Amino acid sequence: MSKPYRQHGPGTLYSQRLMRALDYLWRHLDQSVSLERLAEEACFSPYHFHRLFHALMGETLSQTRQRMLLHRAAGELAAGRRALPVIASRAGFGSSAAFVRAFGKHYGETPGRYRQRRLLMSTTLQERVMHSVSIIVLPAMPVLQRHHRGPYMGIGQAFDALHALVGPMPTGGEPLQVFGQYLDDPDEVTAADLRSIASVSRPAGFSLSDDLLTAQGFVHGEIPAGRYACLEHLGPYAELKTAWDQLYRHWLPHSAEEPANLPCLEQYLNAPYNTPPTQLRSRLLLALQD
Repeated sequence: MSKPYRQHGPGTLYSQRLMRALDYLWRHLDQSVSLERLAEEACFSPYHFHRLFHALMGETLSQTRQRMLLHRAAGELAAGRRALPVIASRAGFGSSAAFVRAFGKHYGETPGRYRQRRLLMSTTLQERVMHSVSIIVLPAMPVLQRHHRGPYMGIGQAFDALHALVGPMPTGGEPLQVFGQYLDDPDEVTAADLRSIASVSRPAGFSLSDDLLTAQGFVHGEIPAGRYACLEHLGPYAELKTAWDQLYRHWLPHSAEEPANLPCLEQYLNAPYNTPPTQLRSRLLLALQD
């Protein structure tokens, strides 16, 4: 019997089944999920699931889960509201010492030092923001999108699904462009109701039908053309909110510019799957009136 799609590559049956496992992992991040349970969710044999996951995602299952948990922990450290033992426990570690070692290996500094540095960031960022913003013009770009509702730190669930859909970044040809759109003010809207959109440029040769895209929760969209204030940031995604605050607080009032009626936009120039958090490169893009 012929199958409706090829078994590997962007948008094919394997990537769709992998998405089910990724979504299950995100929904049960606070639980210990077995390899067998995830394999069952994706309808793969447990004997082959781990190798397939690594081949399609570019990282092992344990690396994916630890990346998710440490990313959340970095956000909690930045917020400063939870004690270190609580954050360590929520990240799946039996002791604060084990969490400190893992966080230090991944982020290049201890959780305490990271939290302390975040508290000092607002003053050290002010001067850099005032002198590092450029004005760029972006053309309209068609993209594939997945909407996310909930804390902005959880939009990785939508990006992981897109990553599974389109496959690994191409080694040749036009690189994929990856964006996040953030529609609400996190200081005004409750975390559970925050709306955001993960987007990726459509890869060459992508041929999944609109019906199948919709069935998997994806839509076609567009990155709006226009003038944007651009601030490049180097470091963990958990630090981007502080950079946004500085952009609005210090640069915009002195710029003689007016913001356009478009949501905040971030462009991610490399990927967390193969890049240490300290080396993640992001663009903060604030739409401006013509």
